[in-house]
Amino acid sequence: MSKPLRVGIVGLGRIFDLNGLGYIGHPDVEVVGLCDVREDTVASRQALFPGARGVTRYEDLLGLDLDLVDILSPHPLHEQMAVAALEAGAHVSVQKPMAMTTGECDAMIAAAARTGKRLKVFENFVFYPPLVKARELLLSGAVGAPRHFRMKVVIGDRSGAWHVPPETNAWRHDIAAKGRGGPLVFDHGHHMMAVALWLFGDVRDCFAQIEETPMPAGYATDAPATLVWRHREPAIHGMWDVSLALQMKVRTDYYASHEQFEIQGERGLITVNRCSDRLLDEPVLTLYCDGEVRAWHNIEDDWGESFRRSTLHFIDVLKGRADQQILTGEEGRRVVELFHMFDRSSREARRVTHPDLER
Repeated sequence: MSKPLRVGIVGLGRIFDLNGLGYIGHPDVEVVGLCDVREDTVASRQALFPGARGVTRYEDLLGLDLDLVDILSPHPLHEQMAVAALEAGAHVSVQKPMAMTTGECDAMIAAAARTGKRLKVFENFVFYPPLVKARELLLSGAVGAPRHFRMKVVIGDRSGAWHVPPETNAWRHDIAAKGRGGPLVFDHGHHMMAVALWLFGDVRDCFAQIEETPMPAGYATDAPATLVWRHREPAIHGMWDVSLALQMKVRTDYYASHEQFEIQGERGLITVNRCSDRLLDEPVLTLYCDGEVRAWHNIEDDWGESFRRSTLHFIDVLKGRADQQILTGEEGRRVVELFHMFDRSSREARRVTHPDLER
């Protein structure tokens, strides 16, 4: 493609502020269409891309001769929208989670194969510079053979965080109320599961305890939760804690969540101390090995930058400047599949083995 990519974006809610970063001023991109069912939202977003046509019907967006459709709509709409875009001749970037079920994922993957178009699952944590550097250290053998991996998510006081429109929370909690996946383990949890699979590969089996806590707004959320698993080869053990601390102030430019990641190897520890927050003033990335600590103080740690880099990566793939796409539809399916393993384990109060290994 020698000409700029003609891009259309559907779903112009809160996350658009981050997903749009990679397109702004990019010489290889022309955002030609913006779509949302709310007319006032379309009008307000056109200020960022004044040359784009604003529409409220998805069919009208697909009629703009697009090279790429960026889907930021609610998860239950992903399959239908992605298949329609692929069949209209466009590549697709779809916001995580990829879909609600593995069956929906399969339909999207099949449509991409049938049309010869690219399908990207938009996951930004695997582009967060401290996590990228942590993976480089791991692969270089900086802590020896890995033995254990731990992740933590704490949801704090939201009064100082980003404003999220009530309707955005409403559809998410409607999904949870129907037993189809909660906002912390399924939605935000996509980031955590994607990181685990990106670092250590497929999961052999898991055990999960996911509880519900009534929230001040009148709905229940899927926390506290403790999730443990074994990767296949090598058989690294993983643990992920999700908890609430609703009176804890979280310094953040984004959501009121705090994340941590720790890789334990035979010779030491790699720790990423924060991600979407600014809770801790200590270095964002540390390496402990041979009795010494190495700290990264100046590495880029703005969470928003990971969104920009994820978009830039896919543009490079479509332009032929990058060979390996992250994340593919198949990789996104693995995340959805892992969630359903955790969900089944919690509901049935037992260890669950990956479906491929149960046969």
